[in-house]
Amino acid sequence: MKPFSILLIRLLGLYLFLKTLFAVVPALALLGPNAAEPGVGKLLLIYVATVGVPMAGGVLLWCFAGRLADRLHGAGGVYDAASGRIADEDLVRAGTFLIGVYLVVRHVGMLVAAYTGAGAVAYDALVVMLAGLGMMLGGRYLVALYCRIKYLGVDR
Repeated sequence: MKPFSILLIRLLGLYLFLKTLFAVVPALALLGPNAAEPGVGKLLLIYVATVGVPMAGGVLLWCFAGRLADRLHGAGGVYDAASGRIADEDLVRAGTFLIGVYLVVRHVGMLVAAYTGAGAVAYDALVVMLAGLGMMLGGRYLVALYCRIKYLGVDR
């Protein structure tokens, strides 16, 4: 399971980096000629927040995928060689962690950009970011909830 998690973490990092990069290239062409105008400094800060955070998050996910997988599954991994199966609880834990990382990385930039640009808090981005943090840090609770739902009404 650990090699699979490393692969998925790296794919998520690559996705975040490339998606942001391809969204940035057309906008750079628009920003270039207007660089001498007075309001561009504030716009540039917003741009760095919405572009730099996801790109840096993607690079960090790529670089630290092995450590994240160790932290997620333990140093020994969770693959049961005798049965050749991966427990579905481990898939739920890995999946919720990856979804949480994606939500946090995408919405931190939006939150900073809204605060920098308008001076207001983007509550929608804040709620999504907090939900993502809950998914990243509360994997055990989500797995316990999954197991309760899975075995609801079944005697084990």
